[in-house]
Amino acid sequence: MLQATAFPNALDNSSAAVLSGIDVLAGLDDRQSPVRRLARHETLFSEGDEGGKYYEVLEGVVCSFRILHDGRRQILSFNYPGDMIGIGHELGCKCSCEAVADARVRSIPVSALDRSIKTRPELARKLLKVATIELASMHDHFVMVGRKSATEKLASFLLALARRECGDDAGTATFQLPMTRTDIADFLGMTIETVSRRFTSLRKLGVIDLPQTTTVHVRDMFLLEELADSNEDDC
Repeated sequence: MLQATAFPNALDNSSAAVLSGIDVLAGLDDRQSPVRRLARHETLFSEGDEGGKYYEVLEGVVCSFRILHDGRRQILSFNYPGDMIGIGHELGCKCSCEAVADARVRSIPVSALDRSIKTRPELARKLLKVATIELASMHDHFVMVGRKSATEKLASFLLALARRECGDDAGTATFQLPMTRTDIADFLGMTIETVSRRFTSLRKLGVIDLPQTTTVHVRDMFLLEELADSNEDDC
């Protein structure tokens, strides 16, 4: 969830600070909260699966998504270490989730947390805050996908990642992209061709460099921020 540019939770570490050590706080042991390793593109859960578990990302990156009736994929969020997945899925999984890159995920039974909340009310406050952050971030995602231009979308996405890596005050930033151009397109609601053109456009403007396909160097964070809210009309 990205606060810096009002982006979905998956890219921001604010929920990580809220969630930190929640299984320890709840007194859960390794049998109650086992850790699972996921290879790239391996499924954590699928839409329609039985719910009843929360998941904390320990390493790597995962994404939550829905498959539309025509086969298109809409990525709802990217989740980084410290993020929690599964709130709202207690009665059944409302989307699918898979690893974007090799990941480790801890599963926490909702029933175990419910029992702990009866004696540890601070757990309920933590879960409520995580849910509030996620809801606010999803609202921002809807606005971004529905109203922003292609340049604004990609600039917002890169700005959020850069700020996650280097903080709000950095003038430049270099970071890795664990997700593919296709993943980015499915998250931003664009085609892969448009994503590639916008990357090229930002590079030609001198805003970013692309030393490698998976590496982004932001040369001017302030200009990137302006482009994220530029009202530029493009496609």
